[in-house]
Amino acid sequence: MREFEIPLGNAPKVGAEFHLVRWSQQADAWTPETILVTYVSSTPEEWVVERAGSPTRLSREEWLPFQP
Repeated sequence: MREFEIPLGNAPKVGAEFHLVRWSQQADAWTPETILVTYVSSTPEEWVVERAGSPTRLSREEWLPFQP
């Protein structure tokens, strides 16, 4: 898997903090989960970010940028 140095699509600048959101169905309702992460890089399939100081890879299909 290749990581890209330049942002893809709607990615922020390297080192910028941004929010991601994902939705999950629980019982009879959809609920959002939002997280604040620091952008490191991305691939067409994944966000490569730091979350709570730890490197993390998150699916771009599952996690979407969110502007609170």
